[in-house]
Parts: sequence; structure tokens; C-alpha cells
Amino acid sequence: MKRKKAIDFLTVTLFFGILLSFTIYLGLGAMINADGGVVSGNGDRNISFNAEFFEDGILGDFVKFCDYRIFKHIDDSDMIIGKDDWLFEAVDSESGYERLLDYIGGCPFSDEELARIGGVISERRMSYEEAGVEYIMIVIPDSMTVCSDKVPRYLGGQSENTRLSALTAYLAGEGEPAFVNPAGEMIAGSEDMPMYNNTENSINAYGAYCIYDAAVSRFFADKGEEADRIYFEDVEFYTRVTDGRSVAVKAGLEKTIRNRTVSLSDNMPQNYSVMSGEKGIMLTEHGDALSAGNGKVVVECSDEWVRTQLMPYFSNTFDKVYYRAGISAEHTDNLQYEPTLVVQIIHESELAGLLEK
Repeated sequence: MKRKKAIDFLTVTLFFGILLSFTIYLGLGAMINADGGVVSGNGDRNISFNAEFFEDGILGDFVKFCDYRIFKHIDDSDMIIGKDDWLFEAVDSESGYERLLDYIGGCPFSDEELARIGGVISERRMSYEEAGVEYIMIVIPDSMTVCSDKVPRYLGGQSENTRLSALTAYLAGEGEPAFVNPAGEMIAGSEDMPMYNNTENSINAYGAYCIYDAAVSRFFADKGEEADRIYFEDVEFYTRVTDGRSVAVKAGLEKTIRNRTVSLSDNMPQNYSVMSGEKGIMLTEHGDALSAGNGKVVVECSDEWVRTQLMPYFSNTFDKVYYRAGISAEHTDNLQYEPTLVVQIIHESELAGLLEK
């Protein structure tokens, strides 16, 4: 009995000790003057106590930490807290894409819009075909599409009426071969390891491999030949943990919510050299062009991170690869490089942009 009372006494004492330390910290950080204002660190007076409290970096981080870890809450209405420390933005802070609205099927393309987008893709394919060049457009699905198992339960499953699913079905019905939606393969492959960063809507090295695989599989299948390409068994990945990326930073939780990403190991060969190129173009040349023998490729994407992740795959496969920053609407922009294949890579959030082309 005496032992139990002693433990209870120590517990209460420890609690009040922590509370007292916290109070002293507040008192030293903000001295309340006679008028009810505070003297802040820069000497300003008449600042409210609440303002001083929330402007304190240490206290603010502590409050955000407790709010997330204890109550699973973030003080941002556009933030969706997923399972296993996954974060999603309801509205993309960079592009304005209504991610959550599209997820539940709330902003579908009209029939006229589907036809217009289909016309853009078909026109590009036919323009390249006339020049003897293969053309493929690949969509990088949104993280909420591929990682829907990490979406909070209250949102339910993804709608069948999302823009990407509707466009995929429409183009399949039209028999358009140039459009590639790898979402199904990526969802299945995510059972092995994640393809996206959990604190940012971006693919990792494994996700990039899936995009590469979708492109070369379609290209070489259309050519009807075997290729000297990179297979999954040839690649070694490893998982590393870093500070939270852009979405966690936006929430002020980059130290609390760690990012788990998948990277290539150092065993990945680099049989190519990066050559200088004109503005907006990066050129790589295979170290042994005779053994590569797969021709020249133009890879277009507006996302530099995507280009960086894709380079070890495409550049180890093709003789020359021209990486272009941005999506070109005119096929003549790329014919100067005499490519055998042009790959345009866009994000699911950029589909509506095809209506403006």
C-alpha cells in the first residue's frame, strides 16, 4: 500500500513539475504588462497573449505535433489525413486540381470534352505516324488513384466516374492506341512496395519504373520485336526515410510525419553520359550505342522530378534520349531529333489542360 501511495505521489509531482516548467517557459517568453499587452522578443507591446503563444515556433510545433499524433487532426481544411502517415491535398496547391472532388466523381468531363481531348491525342499520333515516328501519351495517375487503400475510410472507394477513368474508357472505345493509363498495373504493383511518396503527390523510383515499363512494353510490342531493355528483376530498390515532403511542409509537420520513399540502389548501372543541350533540352547518350541499338527517343514532361526519376531507365535503354521540359503541341518541334519514339508524360491533374491545346 505504501509503495502504491509513493508511486501515485511521484506521478502527481512529475505532472505538476511539467506543468510548472511549461508555465515558466510561457512567463519568460512573454511578459504581460500592466495594460494586458505583452512584450515580445522584438520589443513590440500590446500584442495579445494568444498571438504571442501561436507565433512561438517551439510551442507551435508542439501544438501541431499533439494535434496530429493525439487527435489525428491538422489545422488545414484542404488536408486529408490518410492511413499510415499518408497525406493528401483535397485541392492541389500548385495546379488547383480538385483532387477530392474528382476522386468522388464530382467533376467529370462532358461528352464534348472527352471528344475534344480524344481529338487532340489522335491528331498528335497521326502527325507523328506520317513522319514514321511512334507516339505515346502516358498519364501518371494521382497518388489518391493508385494509393486509394491509404485514403481515410470515410471517403469510401474511388468513383468510377473520375476524369481519368472516363477518358480511358472513351479512348478505348474509339480504338485510340496512343493513350496509356498504367493505373491498374501500378495498383497491383503497389502490393510489393509503395510507388509514391507518402507526404507528397509524386512518384518514387519504383513508380518511375512502372511508367518506363508501360512505355517500352507498348513500343516494343507495336514493333513486334524483343528489346534490350530493363526488366524488374534487373533493378534493386531500397526504402529510406527523410523529412516530410511538400504536403507535410505545408502542414508544418515535416519533422513529425516522416517521408518513406523508394530509391534505386547504387548497383544500378549508368551506361550513359549526360550531354549539353539547348535550353529546355537534356540529352543523354548510351555508352555503347552499338549494343543498345534501340534508336532515339524524345521524352517530354513538365515535371523535373519525374524526368530525374525516369532517366536511369530510358537512358540505359536507348541510344540517345532527349528530355524536353514541357509538353509540345506541335510534332515538328521533335522531328529535328529524328526520333523513333516520342513519349509525352502528363499527370492526372493535367488532363484538363489538353482542352486548351
